[in-house]
Amino acid sequence: MFENSENKICQNCKKDFTIEPEDFNFYAKIKVHPPTFCPTCRIERRMVFRNERYLYKRKCDLCNEEKILVYPKDSPFKVYCFNCFSSDKWDGSTWQRNFDFSKPFFEQYIDLYKDLPRSGNIKQGFNINSEYTNRVTDLKNCYLIFASVNNENCYYGVSYWDSRDSIDCYNIRKCERCYECIDCYSCNGLKYSKECNSCINSFFLQNCRNCQECFGCINLRNKSYCIFNQQYSREDYFLKISEFKFSNNIELNEIQEKISKESLKYIVPSFVEYHSTNVSGNWIENSKNVQSSFNCDNVEDGKYLFGITEAKDVMDYTYWGKSSELIYEANSIGRQCSSVFFSSESWDGLMNSEYCINCFSSSNLFGCVGLRNKSYCILNKQYSKEEYKLQISKIKEQMQITPFIDSKGRIYKYGEFFPIDLSPFGYNETIAQEYFPKTKEQALAEGYKWKEPDKKNYVATIYSNELPVNIKLVNDNILNEIIECAHKGECNQQCTTAFKIIPNELQFYRANNLPLPNLCPNCRHYERLLKRQPIKLWHRACMCTQDNHNNHQGKCSNEFETSYAPDRQEIVYCQKCYQQEVN
Repeated sequence: MFENSENKICQNCKKDFTIEPEDFNFYAKIKVHPPTFCPTCRIERRMVFRNERYLYKRKCDLCNEEKILVYPKDSPFKVYCFNCFSSDKWDGSTWQRNFDFSKPFFEQYIDLYKDLPRSGNIKQGFNINSEYTNRVTDLKNCYLIFASVNNENCYYGVSYWDSRDSIDCYNIRKCERCYECIDCYSCNGLKYSKECNSCINSFFLQNCRNCQECFGCINLRNKSYCIFNQQYSREDYFLKISEFKFSNNIELNEIQEKISKESLKYIVPSFVEYHSTNVSGNWIENSKNVQSSFNCDNVEDGKYLFGITEAKDVMDYTYWGKSSELIYEANSIGRQCSSVFFSSESWDGLMNSEYCINCFSSSNLFGCVGLRNKSYCILNKQYSKEEYKLQISKIKEQMQITPFIDSKGRIYKYGEFFPIDLSPFGYNETIAQEYFPKTKEQALAEGYKWKEPDKKNYVATIYSNELPVNIKLVNDNILNEIIECAHKGECNQQCTTAFKIIPNELQFYRANNLPLPNLCPNCRHYERLLKRQPIKLWHRACMCTQDNHNNHQGKCSNEFETSYAPDRQEIVYCQKCYQQEVN
């Protein structure tokens, strides 16, 4: 057991980081070398391998049918639609290689990866009338939603789960008729809200639970007919609400500005968690012993995680889970996987494997791409069990002696995730841009690729400032218009410069008395992300000064890790003081 921490300098950003004793214990358990990148650079490096939201119309290189895929027409790779990629029409072992001990491992792996076909999208289960989606399962009548499961009539956004009739949301679960909601669970008819649970027919709520018919409220529990946290009778509530013109864009903007200022008067918790023990990070539910992690549900014993559901004993892991354990430095790994390290885009019972991409239902693979139902393979070549173990030992030793050095001089020995050079996407096509935004100049200087926007073959027919301010003034002709995005491509939010309204979307706005948006879907997505705290932690002290809170007199002495930076204006409480004040 390790008892001491160790300070290191990240070879990527050159900043100090600390490897804690529990980290060393995990590395020893799975027999890997400690990382040389800091935690932030590690997650950013994994994220550049995940394109979620950037779609292109092109032909599948196997069935030759035109599809909506994540690689453009001019991509140098063989790209298959998911049905073809998942079929028996091709076999990854066809591209097998002999390992050359005179060359770095990653140099050989990059050559293999470039030759193998890759999946142009991920769509599992039954997806009906939901062509413009990616990384989804079981959708019906959905459009431009991503990383989502089991939804119907949902449009624009990311991470919809078991939801219906909702538009422009991020991370909603079991929700219906929701609009512009962020991190909300089991809500119905909720609009412009964040971090709420079991709220109904309400507007502009933040961190509320079990509230109904409320407006502009923060930190309420089990309330109805409240406006700006003030209680009204049912009759007075509806009379007062009628004064607000939600269907008018100008008045809506004024309401949002007022609520934004009002929110700074209220306390916020150091992080958002439900039914969890010994956790740090943000948005953690039903978890235990999870540190420095974000968007996790039902995880036990984990650290440096993002977007993980149902996993145990894992570290440096972004996306998925689903009954997986002992996962390290991995991206998009899930469904009963175990002992998988330094791998990406692999699932369905991948076991005891390292450095794998697009490998499924296999075990004991090292440096493989696109294999299914295989065991004891290196660079896609089959070995006996004994030969495999002997070769693996030699290769790991060779990786230490003959490391790969990338275009920026970063050294990759055994124990590092894939080199940044291996990512097939431009930095701005991946989720790394969403959480660690860079300009083109910054990305290229750091060794990332950059995707130049495709030339637009459309011209806006109506400017954003010409849109009717009230939904009641909008007629069906709007469906034929190309609307200029208010950002006009002058932002760093991957603006498409223009967009259209689709029929079901217009019907939703009318039914809910909501104004038309004036930003393109990409800019709306980035604006939602700006309303969340970053996936980064700062050490802070509780700001509570109330006597008898958490058994303290005067200022609370608790300290914690929080995603609220010290220079932010919010009043941040530790979990105990927050719960005592709010519940």
